[in-house]
Amino acid sequence: MAASVATQQAPARKSKSKVASAISGSVSGALVSACVQPLDVIRTRIQADMTHGVVRGTMQTMHVILAEGGIRTLWKGTQPTVIRLGLGAGLHFFFLETIKPMFEKRQPDGSMGMSAVGAMVTGGLSRTLAAVAACPFTIIKTRMEYSGAGGHAYTGTLQALSSIWRTEGVRGMYAGLAPTALSQAPFSALYYLFYTRLQDKLKVTELPNVGVNFVSGAVAAVAATVLTQPADVIRTRMQLNLAPAAAGAPAAAAALLPSTTLGIFRHIIAQHGMRGLLSGAAPRIVKRTLQTALLWTLYEELYPALTTAGEMMKAGLDGGKGTSSGNTGGSGGQPS
Repeated sequence: MAASVATQQAPARKSKSKVASAISGSVSGALVSACVQPLDVIRTRIQADMTHGVVRGTMQTMHVILAEGGIRTLWKGTQPTVIRLGLGAGLHFFFLETIKPMFEKRQPDGSMGMSAVGAMVTGGLSRTLAAVAACPFTIIKTRMEYSGAGGHAYTGTLQALSSIWRTEGVRGMYAGLAPTALSQAPFSALYYLFYTRLQDKLKVTELPNVGVNFVSGAVAAVAATVLTQPADVIRTRMQLNLAPAAAGAPAAAAALLPSTTLGIFRHIIAQHGMRGLLSGAAPRIVKRTLQTALLWTLYEELYPALTTAGEMMKAGLDGGKGTSSGNTGGSGGQPS
């Protein structure tokens, strides 16, 4: 009887888990993104400056940014970043919980698990769908981060959306979508593969659950970030090239710059060699590692709490309906 009841309740639990997953992801993403924003500003500046032949290290770039506008400058683009990662993480985890059951299989010990290919497809596809939805905010974030040196003068997220839509249309809202997918999908595919495998290995140790999640997330993020860095460099270059020519650069020269993924790849190799494809790797690795590890750790803590809260609320509502129905029926509904 107990087994039968558990089987009947399983679908409802899965349905609720998607909502809890989306909320947990959104909250985690919004909180963590604001904390690591300075690293994203530095990474964007390093990659953008390279376009103009200026090559600096992480610390040098940070000093230049601070000299231009003080410490507040390190948080440029925070608003679209919080919206982007809050929305993107929420959708990512929602799609993750939706796609995951398609690849899960029952293991010999009775638990549910996925193959390496299943984990990569689940992570990559869920992140790609989320990245497509959040692409306009990614463009705004990138341009606002480079606003001081790149000639942009956006005053806020809504004004930036309106300006891009008015001057560049739909194509401008989804500029750099191909390299975005090329960096996000492989990153999440590799990350989810490494993350789930490391979790399985570390769960048999004496580490607490929070420690297992954080260590798994940190190691997985470093490996996935290094492997997808070239695509991130191309994405930044493509999204910034859509804006008007930078101050001091003639429009004709800007028009000659390549605008396709392959064209930008060749341009970077010709100008800077393979080293150019790793531009901004240091701050991105630190940022991605902290962001992803913290995000997944917070998510793993929020998810069961919200799921439990949702079940309690539903049970309370169902109980209230039952009481109301019993009172309406009067004594006729009671056994004699």
